[in-house]
Amino acid sequence: MISLETENNETQWEVQVVTSDGTEHEVSISAEDGSVIGSPTEESDDAQDKKKHQKRVDAATVDFKEAAAKFRDAVPEARIAELGLDDEHGTTVWEGDLIDGDGAKHEVQIDARSGDVITNSKDSDD
Repeated sequence: MISLETENNETQWEVQVVTSDGTEHEVSISAEDGSVIGSPTEESDDAQDKKKHQKRVDAATVDFKEAAAKFRDAVPEARIAELGLDDEHGTTVWEGDLIDGDGAKHEVQIDARSGDVITNSKDSDD
């Protein structure tokens, strides 16, 4: 799994996974019961995209579940709204948005190799 994002008023998750050949697939999952909604779709990635996806997956020693736990530790009592594997200036990171109990959005990045929190910033309305 390389990406998770809430959709449709938080009633479903949009999940992206990468297969062993680097192909990205997207599937919608019910937030209520975890059932698959509809059929998975294959993204129309070219060879360069597939290589990029696979490189990020191979570079990450922190998996999705571990990243989610580190996100929750970084912003206790917040819910994860989005979490994805990406490249940030040559470093593979898990990045995402969390919403705290006051409704404020926090943007967090975790090094996907070491698990260290790189950034943890709270959006302000100022």
